[in-house]
Amino acid sequence: MINHAVVVAIGNAAHQSKLTYNRPRAMLPALGKPLVVRVMDRLLRGGVRKYTVIVGEQEGAVAAFLNAHWVANATVDFVLQSTNQTLTQTLGEIARQHTEPFVLTSYNSFAHLNFADRLCRRFMSMPDVPLMLSGAGASLTESLFTRYAMLADSTTVSRIAPHQEGQAYILTDMSICGLPFIDYLAALPAADGGLLCADLASIYERYVNQGGSASIVPTSWSLQIDQDADLLTLQRHLLDEEQDGHLLSEIPPTVQVIPPVRIDPQVSIGQSARIGPYVYLESGCSIGEGAVVENALILNKVTVPAGTHVRDALVATRATIHV
Repeated sequence: MINHAVVVAIGNAAHQSKLTYNRPRAMLPALGKPLVVRVMDRLLRGGVRKYTVIVGEQEGAVAAFLNAHWVANATVDFVLQSTNQTLTQTLGEIARQHTEPFVLTSYNSFAHLNFADRLCRRFMSMPDVPLMLSGAGASLTESLFTRYAMLADSTTVSRIAPHQEGQAYILTDMSICGLPFIDYLAALPAADGGLLCADLASIYERYVNQGGSASIVPTSWSLQIDQDADLLTLQRHLLDEEQDGHLLSEIPPTVQVIPPVRIDPQVSIGQSARIGPYVYLESGCSIGEGAVVENALILNKVTVPAGTHVRDALVATRATIHV
C-alpha cells in the first residue's frame, strides 16, 4: 500500500475566509478537528502512516497541533516553505528526497470518506501509472473560483482545462504521484518562479498539457473549501455520512437538541434553548437562554444572546457570515 502522503497546509490564495484572524486556514474547524487533520484522517483510513506536511511561516499552529494531538502510530515531518519560495520549488525539494510513490493533496480538498483508500488501492493495481488524479462528477463548492476539468478517454487524461458546464471529471487536489511524476517534480528548475503553478491543480495542468501521462479515478463529488460557506457544507456531510455528532457538554434538561449536532466540551447553553439540526458549537462558546441555533457553526468565544435566532450562518467574534 501507499505509506506516505505530502499534505500542503499553506493557506491557498483561492481560500477566502473572514475566520482566519486567530488561526491559519488549515486550522479552521471541521466538527472538532482542524481541516488539515480531517484530510489526514481520511488518508489514515487508507493505510498511510507517514506524512510530510508543508507549512508556511504563518502556519506554526499546524505543527504545534499535530505534534501534540496526532495519532501515535503515524509519523509527521514538516517542511517550511519560506515566503520567497513557490509551491513548485518546495515540491521539487521533497521529490528529490523520495524514491517511492506518495499521495499528494491539500488541507482543504474533500471527497467521500473512503475515497483516499479507494485511490490508493487503484494505484496498487496500476503501479506504473506516472500520476493518478482524482476527478469528481460534481463540485459542492460554493466558490466561483475557476475549477479545472479533465478531458479523458476511459481512464486516461488527455488534457486539463478550465471547467465548463457539461464537462465530466472536475479536477480535485488529491493525487498519487508515481515515480515518473516524482522525477518530473525533482527535475523542475530550482529557479522556476512557478507563476502558473500556485496550487496543485495548476501543477497537474502544466504536467498533463505538456504531454505528461496521467490516469483518473472518479468520485461522485468533491468539496474544495474555498470560502466560509463551504465549512457548513462539509459540516453537513460529516454529520450525515460520518455520523460524527456528539454531545460533549452538560446540557440543561429544558434544552431541545435536534440531531444531528456536535457540541464540544466547555460549551455553555442556557435554559430552553433549541439546538439543531446541523449545528456545531465549538469549545468555549455560549448560547443564551431561549436562543435558537440551526444549520450553523458557532466558534470559540462567541456568545449568542438570549432569545436570538441564528440560522444558516457561521458566527465568530469578529464576523457573522450568512449563507
